[in-house]
Amino acid sequence: MLITIKKDTYKQKIDKLLINPKPRKAFHAKMFLGKVKWGEDACQYQKRLRDEWDQDNV
Repeated sequence: MLITIKKDTYKQKIDKLLINPKPRKAFHAKMFLGKVKWGEDACQYQKRLRDEWDQDNV
């Protein structure tokens, strides 16, 4: 859960937010499960990207 508090928020309002937080709309990640088809293994992809970063810094 995430509660956004601005600089000018009073202590009483902060206490009220912490006691009774508003429920937020949930993100349902299962809707996107299996939608993207990768042409390679995820671990191999990460290694390839990390190798590119290492080569750029040299």
